Amino acid sequence: MSLHCKNCNHQIKTGFLKGKGEITGNPVAFIHAFTNNRAESYCSNCIDDQLLQAKSNFEKELKSTKDLLEKGFSNLPILSIHQPLHWDYEVVGMVTSQSVIGTGLVSEITASWTDFFGKESNTFNDKIKKGEENCMNQLRTKALLMGAHAIIGTDIDYSEVGSGKGMLMVCMAGTAIKIKNAKEINYDLEGYSKLSQAKERLEVLAKIDVDKETLYHFVS
Repeated sequence: MSLHCKNCNHQIKTGFLKGKGEITGNPVAFIHAFTNNRAESYCSNCIDDQLLQAKSNFEKELKSTKDLLEKGFSNLPILSIHQPLHWDYEVVGMVTSQSVIGTGLVSEITASWTDFFGKESNTFNDKIKKGEENCMNQLRTKALLMGAHAIIGTDIDYSEVGSGKGMLMVCMAGTAIKIKNAKEINYDLEGYSKLSQAKERLEVLAKIDVDKETLYHFVS
């Protein structure tokens, strides 16, 4: 007795080892999610090509989603003022972030020399700037997860931690808000909507364990 593959019409004989007959389940769901192929099942003759195409499409979408988030992230406003001019908003909640940076022995020595000659230490400045960027990214991520459009009243603090062990901590805190008069102040709601959708899609993509759950049929 034999049957034919619903995708390529290849003849499938019964009694083959597991994975050599009709293939259903996770691989089919993965193919449906990331290609236009909607066959009910596949066989060992065609499954690998379909999975490779699905994997390629998955990786392209993952990269484009990350790129969209990276480019759009900086457009989420972080302001130090508590009442931006002409803004009408509602408070969503408080957001905080912390970033601890190790200065390192070389940075300490460099800073000592620059201090001796009365100059700025670019090494320390670069590390502090990196800490600030990390904190801002954390604030924006938390605000986006809360459905907020912006962060106002933002405060930033710097301190040394570790009792002389060369560790710097940058802390930020602000108030996440939803803007009620977006058109009046020319706030880009469409751009924000795309950013929010990309965040939600990335959460879905990040949960997919490609190699473990769906591509175990690959020959190599």
